[in-house]
Amino acid sequence: MCLLLSWAVYGITCQGPLLLVYLLAMLLALFFSSLGLIISNYSDTLQQAIFVMWFFVVCLMLLSGLFTPTRSMPSWAYATTYVNPMHYFIDAIRTVFVRGGTFQSIAHQVFALAGISAVMAVWAVQSYRKNR
Repeated sequence: MCLLLSWAVYGITCQGPLLLVYLLAMLLALFFSSLGLIISNYSDTLQQAIFVMWFFVVCLMLLSGLFTPTRSMPSWAYATTYVNPMHYFIDAIRTVFVRGGTFQSIAHQVFALAGISAVMAVWAVQSYRKNR
């Protein structure tokens, strides 16, 4: 819907394969749903889970390079981008959507995002089994 609206209103189109955009979105959705399940499994109340999830989402977004370049961050903050799935997502989306990149140009980001998402999914399943 957003892609259609951006095309109709602003004339913005995806320069690369749209399938890659959907692949990246699904991998990021797997990560965030796994993170939400993990946080819910370790939280005592719904309010606690909401606040913890909000904290992690805001931190991941601010340290992803979406708003500021990651190279201008302090060295300790730049080191966190290696485990930040939002960083890989933003880099890959910029490459595909703006520069017209192919799978070969974003393979590193796809595999990193898939690896982080898989680890989180396994952790989510394991933490759910412990609570039952």
